[in-house]
Amino acid sequence: KVVCSKDASPPGGIQSPCRLLTDMAHPPTTRQRSAPAVLPEWPAVDDAAVSSAMAKRQLLSFDFDPTALPSDVLCHLAMAMFVSAGLPEGVGQDSVRRLILAVRASMPDNSYHNFFHVIDVLQTTNALATATGTMPRLDSFERFALLSTALCHDMEHPGVSLPLTSKVGDSTHGGYKNLIFRDALLQKHHALRALGVMVDRDIGILEGLSAEQYYQFRSAVSSIIHATEISRNSEYVAHLQELVARRAEDPAVEMDKQLAMELMVNCADISNVIKPAAVARRW
Repeated sequence: KVVCSKDASPPGGIQSPCRLLTDMAHPPTTRQRSAPAVLPEWPAVDDAAVSSAMAKRQLLSFDFDPTALPSDVLCHLAMAMFVSAGLPEGVGQDSVRRLILAVRASMPDNSYHNFFHVIDVLQTTNALATATGTMPRLDSFERFALLSTALCHDMEHPGVSLPLTSKVGDSTHGGYKNLIFRDALLQKHHALRALGVMVDRDIGILEGLSAEQYYQFRSAVSSIIHATEISRNSEYVAHLQELVARRAEDPAVEMDKQLAMELMVNCADISNVIKPAAVARRW
C-alpha cells in the first residue's frame, strides 16, 4: 500500500511516488522524469587504469577493492561488466552508460551506502554468479536484470536503517524526508526508485523491450532488491536447506534461476566481512 503525500516528493526533479507507480505499471512509452535533471557527460579516464583492472581479472575476483579507485574509473569498470555479460537485444551501451551515471548521481555521500558500495555489490555479484556457474545458466536478458539490479539495489539510501529513521525523525538528516515508504521496508524505496530511473525517457534503457519482457524485468528487479532485506535471510537459508535435501535424492536438481539471482545480490550485499582482510578492513 502506498500513501502519497505532498511532503514525500523527492528532490532534484524526481517525480512523485504516485506518478512513478503509474508509469511503471505499463511498458515504457512516454513518461515523466525520474532520472537527475542533468546527467554529466560520460567521464574520460586514463585507459591504463581500466585496462589494469581488466588485465588482472579483478572483476571476477573476490579481492577487488573499489574504494581504491576513482568513481570515474568505476563507471568504466561497471560498463565493462555489462558488456562482458552481453547486453540483450534492444538495450544499447549508451543507455547503460546513462543508467550508471544516474545511479552515481542518486547515491548520497554516506560513509557506507554510497557509489563505492553499489559498485562493490555489482562486482561481487558478477564474480559470484561466474564462480558458481550461475551466469552461464542465464540468458542475456536475465544477466542484464541481475547486474542492473545489483547496481541499483540501494538507490537513494539514507545511510542508516529504516527503524533508525523512524526513531530520530526527519529533522536529523535532510534526506530522510524524501523516503517514500515511512512504514515499510527500505527496499521498497530502492526498488521504486530503481525502476523509476530505468523507465525514465532520458535513460531509455527499457525502450527496446517488448511488453512481456518489461513485465518480466520489472518483476525480477523488484524481487531481487527485496531479497536484500536482512530479515529475510532465514527464509533464504531454508530455501538452500531444501535444495540440499532435494539434491541428496537427485544430484541433477538445479536451483531456480530467480532464486539464484536473489541469492547472488543478497550475498554480495553483505560480503565485505569474508573478503581478504586488507579489503574487508577498509569497509
